[in-house]
Amino acid sequence: METFRALLVVDAEKFSAHSDVKLPRLHMEIRRVLAAAFEESGLGDTWKAVRFLESTGDGILAILPHDAVPRLVEPFPRRLQDELAASAPGLRAEGMRLRLRVAMHIGLVDDERPDAPGVSTATVDVNRLVEGEPLRDALKRSDPEVTFAAFLFSSELFSVYVAGGRTGLRESQFTEVEIKVKQFVRPAHLYVPVPSRRSEPEEGGGAAKPAPVPPAPGGPSIGGITISGDGTQNAFGNTVGGDFRQER
Repeated sequence: METFRALLVVDAEKFSAHSDVKLPRLHMEIRRVLAAAFEESGLGDTWKAVRFLESTGDGILAILPHDAVPRLVEPFPRRLQDELAASAPGLRAEGMRLRLRVAMHIGLVDDERPDAPGVSTATVDVNRLVEGEPLRDALKRSDPEVTFAAFLFSSELFSVYVAGGRTGLRESQFTEVEIKVKQFVRPAHLYVPVPSRRSEPEEGGGAAKPAPVPPAPGGPSIGGITISGDGTQNAFGNTVGGDFRQER
């Protein structure tokens, strides 16, 4: 029977950029920081008793009781950020990095159905939210040594619990964004517990300036075209735009 539930999805940034042998260790660290953040948020028993918990390889999908939502909205995001920040030096020493994109939603779900538990529109929707570009960009544009988690709240969850004044978070702490993934187009609300900005372009991102073309000996150079001897050499700078992102 369908029941109103809270839905949580976490997805690790650049998970598959790590070597194969490190992936199980990184996945277990995702589980560890989640459990610790739930405990610190007063939801330790809720996390231990969760009936639907599914690994996505580079993340976790969990369906939680609806009465967990207020603490899931606040203070859970800050607690998860803190756990990730504390974990970072140890992971760095092992050549790993863990930053999480998190999406939260509320909706009707049957998480006890024996043949297909958790299959619902709400489950599909929360997975679309975590795939949205605004959430990816929030981490990409932030300092990786400062900001370890970014959150996206569905409009349903935001309107009831944040705009409705049922948690300590205020609307001014959120940015309204539009999520477009396949045929899914929906407003949502971005929240970064510890915001920052990246001081330099991410490695592999940004546009590289064309290298200057030196004039060939004995010949003129005009607009990047060098004429030399009895032949013609064309030299054009290469521009690389955007960033290379390897996920999943």
